[in-house]
Amino acid sequence: MDVYEAADTNVAAAFSLFGRYGAGATLDGRPGLLLVAAASEYAGAFHNAALRTDPAADPHRVVEDMLSFGRAQRRDMVLWASTHRDRDLADAAEARGLQVRSTAVGMALRSAPALEVPGEVELVAGDVAGFAAVHREVVAEVGAVPQFASADVLRATSTVVAYVDGTAVACAMGARSGRTAGVYWVATRPGLRRRGYGRLVTAAVARAGFEDGAEVVVLQATAMGVPVYERLGFERFTEYRRFGQAGSR
Repeated sequence: MDVYEAADTNVAAAFSLFGRYGAGATLDGRPGLLLVAAASEYAGAFHNAALRTDPAADPHRVVEDMLSFGRAQRRDMVLWASTHRDRDLADAAEARGLQVRSTAVGMALRSAPALEVPGEVELVAGDVAGFAAVHREVVAEVGAVPQFASADVLRATSTVVAYVDGTAVACAMGARSGRTAGVYWVATRPGLRRRGYGRLVTAAVARAGFEDGAEVVVLQATAMGVPVYERLGFERFTEYRRFGQAGSR
């Protein structure tokens, strides 16, 4: 399986998922382009964001469509551009005065990781309240959480929450698209990091993806997350740059 095509398809599926089922979100599908506006003004990777789904789509049109959509929705927008297929889009974004707001490393796993659950940890699937509770401690904009942690989103995905002594300490989400599974929204409560909880929920979601028939599992990692995922066997294959308007958050 071509990991680039698998990742591109899965990211597009995640965009559609959060746009369709996220609380108060709007999804606009155009030729070669997906646009999502959130109820919150938070300009995150899947909040108020744009993804080119066809690498042949004119990059300048994509940028202008994103900006026009953002103005109509009264939102600052984030534009994804991968190093493996969107160099022309990145050039168009920079020419329009957009700036890189964040980066993520595309990583892939081709076999199920080991899963050893410590005795003090309980893994719970499909726990909406626990999943949202962890993210409220992590995401600076609390209003952004319902975009990806609504009951409808969680019913459409596979989620795992790790509990210790009755407290939700970490969580992760899995989204399937054909023979590919993606891991999203891995989070650990501040103050409880570096104890293996994030790695544990990632392994659980990845294993679930393989058990459900996936041939590859992909994710987009922050710099802090890369070493965690490498220890599970994930390998780097691309990078995503996310562009935004100057002065936007």
